[in-house]
Amino acid sequence: MRRSVSAGVIAAVVVIVVVVAAVGAYYYMTTRGGTVYFYLTDPGNPSSSSSSSSPTAIYLTITSIMIHSTSKGWITVSNKTMTVQLSSSLSFLSSATLPPGNYTEVRLVVSAVTVQMGPVNVSASLPSSVLKIPIIKGGLQVTSGRTAYLVIYMGPHLTTTGTGQVILRPVITAEAYYSPPTTSTNTTTTS
Repeated sequence: MRRSVSAGVIAAVVVIVVVVAAVGAYYYMTTRGGTVYFYLTDPGNPSSSSSSSSPTAIYLTITSIMIHSTSKGWITVSNKTMTVQLSSSLSFLSSATLPPGNYTEVRLVVSAVTVQMGPVNVSASLPSSVLKIPIIKGGLQVTSGRTAYLVIYMGPHLTTTGTGQVILRPVITAEAYYSPPTTSTNTTTTS
């Protein structure tokens, strides 16, 4: 009789340990998040123009990167100020560990836009100072323990007003990838 009670207690303890381990593993796998790398590029940017009236470079000073989760709302990825030269190469912006889920939009807060026209740098304005970027093709799916890459494609459209003010009105989207893109280092962190 004593042996059957001991065997029953041991079996109950084993079952409890297995259940607790399974619940712990499930919780860990569903809440730890995935790593996302953020990049910016201008896929249509030809090599620099030799005309003094055509832009030879565009620089964006980005002060904040945010991403929208369909279940958790807006999440700040970075508040680090960086200056990025827009080019056909990928420029690394930031990386973050994000909660699992679907993400549909990115916002870049831009404090300054500088357009180089030949040897002259011109300040340009960006309406609202915020780039609101939809993530196309179903958004970004972040999975626990996995890595994803978000590439922001920016086709700059510059206009000049009658008073000579330059305005940047880009065509911009983002797309998620689940294998590493080819990278460049066109980013300068300033604070």
